[in-house]
Amino acid sequence: MTEDARREHEDSRAAGDDHAASLAVIWPLLGRHIAFHRRLVDLTSSVKAALLLSQSIYWTRHGRDIPRNGGWFHKTTEQWAIETGLSPKEQASAREVLRDLALLDDQRIGIPARLHFRLRLDELGARLADRIAGHPHAVDWSDRLVLAELLGPSVAFHRALVEVAGGVHGGLMLSRALHLTRLQVRRRLDQWIVSSAARWFEELGLTRREQETARRDLVRAGLWEECLRGIPPSLVARIRLDCLLTLLTEDVPPARGTDLRGAVPERDVDAANDSPKSDSRVWQPRSLATPNPPRQFGPTREHGSPESAALLMNHSTGESLQPQNTGSPTPAPAAVDGGGELIFPEQMLPDERQAARVLLRPCGDHAQALLDELAGRLQMGGVRSSPVAYLRGLIARAGAGSFVPELGLRVAAARAQRQKEAALRREREAEERRLAAERATPEYQARARAQREKVRQMLGELKTRMNTGRQP
Repeated sequence: MTEDARREHEDSRAAGDDHAASLAVIWPLLGRHIAFHRRLVDLTSSVKAALLLSQSIYWTRHGRDIPRNGGWFHKTTEQWAIETGLSPKEQASAREVLRDLALLDDQRIGIPARLHFRLRLDELGARLADRIAGHPHAVDWSDRLVLAELLGPSVAFHRALVEVAGGVHGGLMLSRALHLTRLQVRRRLDQWIVSSAARWFEELGLTRREQETARRDLVRAGLWEECLRGIPPSLVARIRLDCLLTLLTEDVPPARGTDLRGAVPERDVDAANDSPKSDSRVWQPRSLATPNPPRQFGPTREHGSPESAALLMNHSTGESLQPQNTGSPTPAPAAVDGGGELIFPEQMLPDERQAARVLLRPCGDHAQALLDELAGRLQMGGVRSSPVAYLRGLIARAGAGSFVPELGLRVAAARAQRQKEAALRREREAEERRLAAERATPEYQARARAQREKVRQMLGELKTRMNTGRQP
């Protein structure tokens, strides 16, 4: 190998290591994902309607008391936006598409009346069966294998990327490109990925115009690079991971010392303007974190984590992207030393701790209180999503002045007690070591021998006096 080739190989390997390190920090920041089913785009002729339908299928399968309620579930505009990234007008447009296809019903239920939704599962199953030339019999929506056949491969869509990408289409493209980049880096291959219009349409269902708009937004955000390579030349693209990491972390405001409770008011779907012509870039939800993170999405908390991503098949990302905290809480210590002056919850992985450090940089003295609150929630089994995503929500609340520590106070008190006990134990051990070292010195040994000899003499004199006293 020539010197130039060897140097180029070493530079490429070093760059690959840097990219792997960046991805290790970025991944926990992405939080949970939605299993976006490409086949639903063909069914609805709309990427956004397919996204809303994908998440509705998950809610219908995993929501609390859905069968008992006849398949109805309640979601506000804010909750739809938090999970899907769709603006109110985009939601209205997507719902209209699904209603026209007789796939979605909506109705006001309860006192006070709130808008609920229900998928028409029989119609959806029949339409999907027609597309794969299957038998139009009743679909068992609890059978994962049947659903995998009906829905086809899925793509992981990260809600956290919608804002940085400028919209849902850009977020979907960036999500897929990020997974492809991760695979390339793991295999120590070039970061550049094929970026042809045919590929994006095949994998995501985006039209050429939607692709061009998404790519333009990504380039403007500094996240996307494109060039022509090969013979014949083909369009390739890569993600600027350093810029993505900056955008994912800089949107968290620094924590303030105020102690006021704040809450995001619940908005019903009908409160939004139902005009279908809109772009998600002109609207953002007031907060990506719900005002009360332990409940997350109101009474139907199980809806928040799209486990339907388990329907991944051959052409999907091929891995579980967001393992959930499903284990029962244990009485183990809430936190361990994670490096530096911060004490991290012991349940956090090394990569998650690294990502948390990045998020906590602007938080100053509040950082440990936020970590203690997270540790308390993890102990109680109150975090069903990624710990980093939950921490992001706590930081957002602290930045808004609405963070009030609850479980974190007990975590801090328990840690202080453990530290006090450990300090006393160290003092005792230090004293024992000092005494042991002192006993080992020649002076101490000499004094001990002299003392023992003096005791023997005293005992001898005592025995002599006692014997003398017994003589007649």
